[in-house]
Amino acid sequence: MDYPLISVVTVSYNAVATIEQTILSVINQTYSNIEYIIIDGGSTDGTVDIIRKYADKIAYWVSEPDKGIYDAMNKGIAVATGEWINFMNAGDSYYNRQSIEQAVLFFYGKETIYYGDAWINSIGKKYWGRFSSWKLATGNICHQAIFYPSSLLKMILFDTSYCIFADYVFNLNAWKKCQFEYIPKIICYYDFGGTSTQDKDKDKRFICDRQILVINSCGFVNYCIGSVYRALIKINILLKQI
Repeated sequence: MDYPLISVVTVSYNAVATIEQTILSVINQTYSNIEYIIIDGGSTDGTVDIIRKYADKIAYWVSEPDKGIYDAMNKGIAVATGEWINFMNAGDSYYNRQSIEQAVLFFYGKETIYYGDAWINSIGKKYWGRFSSWKLATGNICHQAIFYPSSLLKMILFDTSYCIFADYVFNLNAWKKCQFEYIPKIICYYDFGGTSTQDKDKDKRFICDRQILVINSCGFVNYCIGSVYRALIKINILLKQI
């Protein structure tokens, strides 16, 4: 079996309460061929002290101001040398110690984007199985559960003009151009209270562009299905609050 080098990138900023949990989740993986990279945005709350504590387990780390989460992720891409890149940001963690080892068993194409499931802590459910065009029109694949070919990311990078949903935009644009393969394994735990769920209304460019992005990638019918599905979810949430 081939054991490709997997670059795991953690982006953090003032994450003293969660960064150690994420670091331990990465360095305790049973898969041996991991390059661990941490890009910190110039934390002032003690996050850097925790990073230094594990410096001998980290291939590269830096703490400096950046222009947001996707600028930091692009910095990680720039220094990564692995064949695939996975983003496990502060507050997130792998589902178990074998997560990467189990995922790599499904790898066969060097230009393929591999993704598995995420376990959503707040609702106690798995998200979201094998994606189809209508599923992608409804919501994004968790980037914590994706292994991107580094050659693809280095060529395109995340569009930082989308401050919250650049990974969704990337996946939408790649959907019709790249091969996506589903790994029937839970890869990670996902914190549903992260940036993309808390601040989603701040990404005004994505709000403006969403319709055309989704239609171009998934088709008009799937866009309509996704819109109805999201509307039903919002109605269900409102009804529960009454």
